[in-house]
Amino acid sequence: MSDAPEKLEQDVEASRGRLDRTLADLQARLNQPGIPRDFADLRRSGQAASETVERFVQDVRVNPVPALLIAAGFGLLVYEAFRTAAERRRLAVAPAGTAVTTADRYLAENHPDRMHERLDDALEESFPGSDPVSVRITK
Repeated sequence: MSDAPEKLEQDVEASRGRLDRTLADLQARLNQPGIPRDFADLRRSGQAASETVERFVQDVRVNPVPALLIAAGFGLLVYEAFRTAAERRRLAVAPAGTAVTTADRYLAENHPDRMHERLDDALEESFPGSDPVSVRITK
């Protein structure tokens, strides 16, 4: 039984030694010259960002028309993106058999790949081959 307390005491001393080394390693890492400099750089970058925002607000106050035009253009861009996405979702959800009023550009027969075929058909209708004077246009 006399060995048990001595063994426990040795284990405690070994644990204290490991803990001391771990704390010393952490302290050495935190005291490196780069960490305080990083915090100072972070503070400076925050100050630079706030100065930039202040300059921007001042420029908008001096010249409000260009800022309003830019904001309006951006707003229209966002509106068009949302409107187009909603239209696509609406077309995707509509069942195949229903009559959906769509913009002409979404119709299958108006697809750019079929443009040449449709133009050829229109030329055939305008200038049929049965006319006494027929004109055949080829590519």
